[in-house]
Amino acid sequence: MAKKLSKVEIDGIEALFYDEIMQLISGFTYQKFIEKVIRDMNISINDTILDFGSGTAKNICLMKNYTDGLIVGFDTSKNMIRQAKKRCKGKNVKIFYHDIRKPHPFKNQFDIVFVSFVLHGFIDSDRNRIIKNAYESLKEGGKFCILDYNEFDLESKNIFVKAVFKYGECPLASEFIKIDLKRKLKDFGFKTFEEHLYYSSLVRLLIANK
Repeated sequence: MAKKLSKVEIDGIEALFYDEIMQLISGFTYQKFIEKVIRDMNISINDTILDFGSGTAKNICLMKNYTDGLIVGFDTSKNMIRQAKKRCKGKNVKIFYHDIRKPHPFKNQFDIVFVSFVLHGFIDSDRNRIIKNAYESLKEGGKFCILDYNEFDLESKNIFVKAVFKYGECPLASEFIKIDLKRKLKDFGFKTFEEHLYYSSLVRLLIANK
């Protein structure tokens, strides 16, 4: 992946203040937004969860309120992993340094694979590797929960949205919103889908069932 194109691989000072940055960018709505997303995932008490790009473990801490099952987080930012391990402790939480594009030993073990605002920051071949890894990680009947930008025509949106994509996002995000993600997921074996929309339908939680 051409790293200069992507803004999803975060480390350094930005990683130390990531949650505060997201809250500011969202107009101080991010906390309530992500809480709603986790509720919409309909996590069951014994669900096992794998979080691709777990960051500071903010999402894991919320998911932990809904399940006693194992929750595993993968990330490549040492600063974020350090924060995550301090923030979200528990015998059912494990955080590992791992690139989600690469194979891992957890096959057919999880009820849910979650990825939040990560897929849009990869070139398509890497995106395919991530989807393949998610599929192989899931038990039969498990679900891949993708929180990211919805599909939309950027030119039809207001000046603020255009500015976010021009100045705040990586070029890969503008390509991502043109992809028929459901069709791509079907090619990897996912069967049925459920959608939840947020922020005037610009953001979507797409749940793909194995």
